[in-house]
Formats: sequence, structure tokens, C-alpha cells
Amino acid sequence: MAELPESGTSSLRYGRYLACGAAIGLLAALLAEAPIEPLVPDSLLRTILSELSVDNSIQQTAAIASHTRYPNSQGFLDAAEYVVARAREYGLQNVRIERFPQPAPLWDQVEAQLSVVAPVEQPIPTVLAEHSADADLTAQLVESSGGDLRGKVVLTDREPEEAWRALDTRGPAAIISAASGEFFGRRTPSDAILWSSVGRSQAGLMISPHSGDELRALIKRGPVTVRVHAKAKRVMPGAIGMVTGEIPGAQSGQDIVLAAHLDHQFPGANDNASGSGTLLELARTVNRLIASNRIPKPRRTLRFWWTTEIAAEQAYFREHPEEAKKILLSIVLDQAGGARNAENNLVIIYNPDWLPSYADDLIWNLAEFVKGRYAPAEHEPDRLLIAPGGGHQSLRTVYWEYQPITDEVAFEARGIGIPGIALAVPSLDLIHTNLDTVDRLDPTWMKRTALLTLAPAWFVANAGPREARAVLEYTFQRAASRLAMSGDPIRDLPRERQRLDSVRTLDPQLNTQPYKDRLETVAQAVRKPN
Repeated sequence: MAELPESGTSSLRYGRYLACGAAIGLLAALLAEAPIEPLVPDSLLRTILSELSVDNSIQQTAAIASHTRYPNSQGFLDAAEYVVARAREYGLQNVRIERFPQPAPLWDQVEAQLSVVAPVEQPIPTVLAEHSADADLTAQLVESSGGDLRGKVVLTDREPEEAWRALDTRGPAAIISAASGEFFGRRTPSDAILWSSVGRSQAGLMISPHSGDELRALIKRGPVTVRVHAKAKRVMPGAIGMVTGEIPGAQSGQDIVLAAHLDHQFPGANDNASGSGTLLELARTVNRLIASNRIPKPRRTLRFWWTTEIAAEQAYFREHPEEAKKILLSIVLDQAGGARNAENNLVIIYNPDWLPSYADDLIWNLAEFVKGRYAPAEHEPDRLLIAPGGGHQSLRTVYWEYQPITDEVAFEARGIGIPGIALAVPSLDLIHTNLDTVDRLDPTWMKRTALLTLAPAWFVANAGPREARAVLEYTFQRAASRLAMSGDPIRDLPRERQRLDSVRTLDPQLNTQPYKDRLETVAQAVRKPN
């Protein structure tokens, strides 16, 4: 046993050790593993699942994926018109397309053709780089290793814009890019054609890395001549946009937004026709449940937004700055279906440090309850969380600290300050390529993401004093646990106190001060002694 300190500052420090030990014992109870008590009632989850149609989600996804939906394109606007028609059919009110003018014209691919004409004749699958200029030429194909490239077609592994910058004044007649993509360490397949862009005065076509290797093999054997045909349609004025609709609540000015970006290249099935198609099915599900008296009309308004990723919401808040104050929570779904026959993960992105919110704890509670109750790792998932033709994988959850990578960026930005929940089941080796097709989606994950998008939205839309109190209690427990595990609990204390205050958006009469005081006691107890 260590010797007891005799007096003075040493004894004060020893007293702090005793207090710390008691606090850690208290926190051990908070941290102990126990069955998760759900904030969102299990009965609500089952009610949603009783109506939810994965078949319709996939049908709507396929219809959206049939459009090439580049930002600032007629293809996007055509897809938006389709969403408007379905949203009205499914009972949303005040459905419209918001358009935001752009200085550049609408741009849509019309034709993209590439073929070897000598020494052999061979067609090469290709798509235009977004914004490509028109071109119609037959010329020598070379690699960009040096020399005068004017009038020639250059083959490169770089993306077109980067390649043009590197070539500088030696600008060729066109660039053929065999670039591959890499997303969080996952590289796209060699037979995938990547989505990329090029300057509007430059001609660029995309091919797969495999096709690039075949062309290089030809070049090594001697001169190669190719035929390039690139044609796009350009229409002024340009515009990006988003579709909006709503299910009105009894209260106004405390709205919940469900958002999915509608824009992407063709086919863009998982990213993000799947999220957009799922939002349509959620609109149908909610209105059908209300009409059949299985759920009440919402207390707060549910808004549905199909967007041009990030840019549309930013433009909307610039034009309507007062609207940000009317939104309580955003829930963003970007990639709903993962990949069939793959090890998928549900990725949940937390709010940024400058916007601590109970929403992080709400979605953790929901996702972990659903995983433990319906799809744990230890045994076969409950059939309620499996869709016909889909996988039987457990519900694997991954929680990311804030990443500015999808529509939550616009909501959670400084000056806007709308907290959110961001969900994705990414197919990282397929997105942004021509292989991101509807047939590769996993219906089981389409079902799960639909449930985990709608359930928290509906819970918050209808939360009253009782639900707010439950969220506060749970958020306090999680906050105390985070402080106990923090390397600097005093530093983190203000953020966790703000998180507790965020629950007051559900009930302004809620008194959070006692919980904040208790958090301070925890932080003082577990801090490292000087």
C-alpha cells in the first residue's frame, strides 16, 4: 500500500483522487453494457415496416437512374419533374421545383464515340467528361510524355482537368482519360468508367483503365489513329435546382427536413438515385399510415427535399435566410442500397464540433437498438429486416466524426446551424462510375436505410415534453460516458453542455441546468490531476 500524504497540497490532491475514484465507480455503471432501451418505440418501427415497400423504393430508384442527372443539366430537371409527379401522387403538398440560375448553360451529353481506326478497327466504350466541348476528328493517339501535342489525341491516367493543366500550352485536340477513382481507400474496378469533368472549352472523353491498357499496348507496337466524336447540348439559362414538398404538421416553424441529392451521372443508382427513390417511398408510406389511422398527423411539418448536392441547399438558404430558423433537424440519406453480395456497412456521420446535438445520441440509440433487436452479429437477422432478394447480413454500424461530404454540409454550416443525421450504405468501389447500377443494389439495405431515415424523423416530428425528457436523460448518460473517456474532459465539457441544451428545441420549457451541473461534477472528478 502506498504511503498516505501528510498535509498541505498533497492531502488536497489525495482527496481529489478519492473523489475521482468514487466518480469513476459511478460512471462504471453508466458505461456497463446493458440492453439498450429505445427512445424510438419499437411499436413505431414495426408500424413503419408494415407499410414500407422495398419494391417501390427500387422501382422509383430505377426510374430516377434512367436519367443522366448532372448538376445544371436538362437531365436533372427531367428527373426533377418525375419526382414532382410521384411526390404529388403520394400525397405531398406544396410540391414544386426551386430553380437557382447559373452563369453557365445547361449541359447534357448527346453523343460520345471513340474508336481505333488503325492499325486495327476497334470501338472503345466511352462517355463524355462533364462539360466537354464538342469534337469530331480523326487523329493520332499519343501519350502525354512530351513533344508537340497540337492536333493529336492524348491518352492519360489523370482526370481530364488535371491533365489539361499539366499539358499547358501543348494543348491537344482532345484528351482520353483512363482514370480510376479511389474513395476512402477503395479503388474502382479496372472495367469501370469514372465520372469526371473538363473545362468547357476542352474536349474530353472517359474510358475504363482496362481500355486504357489496351490502347497503350497498341501504341507500343506503332502509330495508332483514333476517331473521336463528342457532342453535347447547351441551353441558356443554366440552373441548378431541388424538388420540395411537405406533410404539414399542426405546428409551423419547427420543421424536419428529409433530404437526398438527386443529381449524378448516369446511372448513379446507389449514389444517389437510391436515396431519392427511398424518399419517395417514405412519403407514400407516411401518408398511407396516416390515411389508415395507424399513425396520427404529425405535430411538426415534415419537408422532403430532392437536391443538387449541397449547392441547392446553399442557394436556397441564401435566397431564404429566414427558412433556416424554421428547421429543427435535417436527415440526409446519401446511398441507401450498398452493394449486393458485399459486406456493407451503415455509415452514420456525426455533427461537427461547432454544432453539438442530441441527434448524434438519438441515431446511435436507434441504430444500436435495431441492430441488437433485429439484426445482431450472433444469429440470423429477423425477417422484418430482410427484403426478398436481399442479403442476410447483420446490421453493421460505423460512426464517423464529421465529414463534409454530402448534403449535411449545407445544413450544419456555421451561420445556418441546423443539426442533422447523415446516413449512407456506400458502395465505395462502384460510385461515380458507370457500374453503379440498380441491379447491384441490395434490397435488404434499402429496407434498413428507409426505416432508419423515417423513424427518427417521425419521432422528432411528434416529440413532446415526455419524449424530450427521455432524450435529455439519455443524452446526459452518453455525455457523461464521453467525458469519462475523454483525454481532456474540462475541454470537452462546454460542448457536452451545449448538446444537452440542444434538447430544448424539442421542449423549450425543459430545464437542462441540473444535468449540466451534474456533467460538470463528472468532468471535475475524472480530469487528470495536475
